[in-house]
Amino acid sequence: MRVTESNSYRNLLRDLSRIQDRMQVSQAQVSSSKRLSKPSDDPAAAGDVVRLNGETSEVEQYLRNLDSGRGRLDFADTVLDNVGQMVERIRNLGILSMSDKSKGPLYSVEIAGLRDQIISSSNSTYQGKFIFGGSATGVPPYLVNPDKSVTYVGNDDQVKLQINRTATLQVQVAGSEVFSGPVDIFETAADLLTAIDAGDQSGVNAQLEKLGAFYEGLSVNRAKVGGLVNVATTVEAELRDYQLVREGDLINLESVNLAKALTEFTQNENALKAATAIGARISGPSILDYL
Repeated sequence: MRVTESNSYRNLLRDLSRIQDRMQVSQAQVSSSKRLSKPSDDPAAAGDVVRLNGETSEVEQYLRNLDSGRGRLDFADTVLDNVGQMVERIRNLGILSMSDKSKGPLYSVEIAGLRDQIISSSNSTYQGKFIFGGSATGVPPYLVNPDKSVTYVGNDDQVKLQINRTATLQVQVAGSEVFSGPVDIFETAADLLTAIDAGDQSGVNAQLEKLGAFYEGLSVNRAKVGGLVNVATTVEAELRDYQLVREGDLINLESVNLAKALTEFTQNENALKAATAIGARISGPSILDYL
C-alpha cells in the first residue's frame, strides 16, 4: 500500500494530538493533585466517587441528627436533675412542717414557689421546641387552670430521629411519663400544701410517700435518658469510624500518584519533542501548514 505524503502528515498530526492530550491530563493531575478531573478520566472510579460522596452526605446527616438528639437529651436530663432537687426540698419542707407547725405558713410559701418552678421546668424548651409534650413541640405541654390545677395538653408520642439506615433514636420523654405519670407532682404538691395548712399530719405523710414515689419514677426516667445518650454516643463513634474509612476510599480514588504523574508528563513532553523533530525532518517547513 502506497503511503502518500498527505497520509503521513495526518498520521503525524494525530500522534501529536494524542501526545498533547496525554500531556494535558498529566499536567492537570500534577496541578490539582487529583486523578479524576472529569468522569471520562475513569468512568468506573467516577461512579464510585459519586456513591461515596452520597454515603458521606448521608452519614453527615445522621451525625447532625445525633448531635441534635443528644443535645435535647442532655438538656432534658439537666432539667430533670433540677426537678429532682426541688422535689427533695419539698419533701424536706413537708417533714419540717410537722416538727415545727408554727412555721407551716412559711414552708407553704416556699413549697408553692417550688411547685411553680416545676411547672416552668415541665414547659422547658430546647432550640425553640417544648421537650416534654411528646410530638406536640409547638405549644406548652402543661397549662395552669384558673383554680391553680395543672393540665397536660401534650401527647404520649415518641419523638425519634434517624441515626443510621436501620435505626432511630428517641430524643424526648413525654411529660406524661415524668410529671403527671403514676404520680402527678403538681397535684401532690397542692395536696401537701392543703395538708400543711390544715395541720393534717396523716395527710402530710401520705403526700410525702407520693413524693418519694415520684422521685423514684424520676430516677427511672433519668436512667432512660442516660441510656439513650449512651446509644447516641456509641452510634456516633461508629459513624465517625465509617466516615474516616469512606474519606480514605475517596482519597484513594481521587488522589493522584504525584511522582507517577510527573514521570508521565515528562515522558509525554519528550515524546512530543521527538515527534515534532521527526515530522520536521520528514516534511521540512511544509509541516507548519498542518500544525
